[in-house]
Amino acid sequence: MATPSKQKITEVDLSLIDEPKAVARMEISPEYISELAQSISEQGLLQPILLRPDGERYEIVAGHCRFLAHKKLELQSIRAIVRTMTDQQAALARATENLGRFDLSPIEEAATYAQLIEVYGMTADQIAEKVGKSTTLIKRRVDLLRMPPQLQKAVHEKAISISVAEELWAIRDETQLNYYLSFALDGGCTQAVARGWAKDWADTVRRVSAGTVEGGGIPSPMEPRICYLSCDLCQGPVELGKDKLLRLCPACWDVVQKNM
Repeated sequence: MATPSKQKITEVDLSLIDEPKAVARMEISPEYISELAQSISEQGLLQPILLRPDGERYEIVAGHCRFLAHKKLELQSIRAIVRTMTDQQAALARATENLGRFDLSPIEEAATYAQLIEVYGMTADQIAEKVGKSTTLIKRRVDLLRMPPQLQKAVHEKAISISVAEELWAIRDETQLNYYLSFALDGGCTQAVARGWAKDWADTVRRVSAGTVEGGGIPSPMEPRICYLSCDLCQGPVELGKDKLLRLCPACWDVVQKNM
């Protein structure tokens, strides 16, 4: 198959182009489209988009944002490479471009892999070979889509790390999960702290099953309990209320940071 650089670049009317039928992107920032439109207005389109024929029209394979930027600028046409592709070839090309985005979230990455697996019948090994990732990483990312929605949202917004989400996932009671997640979102959280929270919950469940918890049920999240945050120095857990405030000037803070 010829590479895009050897294929003919042509001008295609925007009115003949349809947006991708399958997109693993959760959202497209209007601010990003505006910035891209400004760049195209000043410098022109540096890289043509990739289209595939669809009857008398064309479907975008790569370059969706560049297409939207052209529409925002109210341009009539866009430079494009037109290539006949199978559904799987188009999906792989779209996935490759999507995985190269600097702002790609782990959940969007997971959705990209899941689409190749569920819609196009590819295995994790086949995807790994095509996109240059390990099979283990691909399986771990796809597993993120099995998490509760609130954890997926927090990971997508990069409010918590994947490792923290994986530890909190062990908390199967939704009310308890939301309780601990709120602490992670408000005060930050390391994997070790999240693991401790999950262990506390699991220990409580075991005590309830053994009948050693007063009242016979899992305590309400509103009841007082020991909570932990992560230490800024060692990253280990510290009981909330026993943490210490250290007041430093900027110069001393830099010294501490350099020696942490």
